[in-house]
This record gives sequence, structure tokens and C-alpha cells, in this order.
Amino acid sequence: MTQSSPLPWTIDAQSLPASSKAFSYSATDAELKALASYADVAEVNSFTSEVRVRVLPGGRYRVEGSLRVLIVQESVINLSPISKEIEEALSVEYLPEDIEKAGEEDSASLDADPPEALENGQIPIGKLLGELFAVAIDPYPRNENDTFEWVEKDSGADTGPFAALKALKPANDGG
Repeated sequence: MTQSSPLPWTIDAQSLPASSKAFSYSATDAELKALASYADVAEVNSFTSEVRVRVLPGGRYRVEGSLRVLIVQESVINLSPISKEIEEALSVEYLPEDIEKAGEEDSASLDADPPEALENGQIPIGKLLGELFAVAIDPYPRNENDTFEWVEKDSGADTGPFAALKALKPANDGG
């Protein structure tokens, strides 16, 4: 997705208490419509998140929480509407921009996700939640009983690449 996030939500990292702070988010009607367009789904009926931000040593921040979304998609089999519930857990570490740029050469564990950079001293929580939502969507939704059956049209006539030429050939031609 090349679009910018439809959720302008941010957390000011400088205003966080020394331990941790909890945040709750719920998308407005306009944000729900923007999320549906962003994710290319028929509807987004609900978008809520609960997150906790912990302050870590060295100017780092850990964002942990959950995302819950109710969407309507179209079946790839017959285009009928499908209601889906998405529930995702999240845990992301943020670093100040200057620390993040200085540590680009350092490679931590290959199993761990690299930390994200703060944006102008802000944790871009809306961007994080929007991206998490977009990647959690089933790209090929279908109803449980949907089946696709290919019906081969067999007209009995020759339909090969030379069928039209064969039709032009005179019937009394021996070869």
C-alpha cells in the first residue's frame, strides 16, 4: 500500500510517565470509511485498539496491545458479502530518530523485528494500527460453503487453433 495511513493518531513520547501508560482508540465514522478505502474492503464496521506504552532505558519505547476490527469483504468465489472479525496482538519497539539512524549497521537477532523510529518525537500509533490491519486481512475471502466449479463448454466442434482454417477447406479435397 502506498497510501498514507488514514488514522492520524499519535502519542507524544515526551509526555509519557516514567513507567507506562494505557491508551484506547476507536475509529470515527469518517475514519472507518477511510480505512475501508485504504484496505480495499467493502466496509469497516468497527476498529478499536487497546495499547500500553512502556518507557525503556535509552530513550526507547515499547508499544504492546491488541487490535480488533469488524469488516465486510466480498467472496472471491461469488462476490457475496462476508463478515470477518480480525483480532491481532502487537508488540513494537520505538527508538528516537537519531538513535535509529546511528544503529542501522548493527543487526540484532534475525528473528526479532527491527525497532521503528519515532516521527518528530511522536509514536505514530495510527500508522502502526493501519498497517497491522491491512496485513491481517484475508486476501482471498470466501464463505465456508463456497465452491468454485469450472464448467467446460464442449460444443462438440473442433476448437483448436486451426479450426477456422479447416472450415475454409473444400469438403471434396482429398488431403
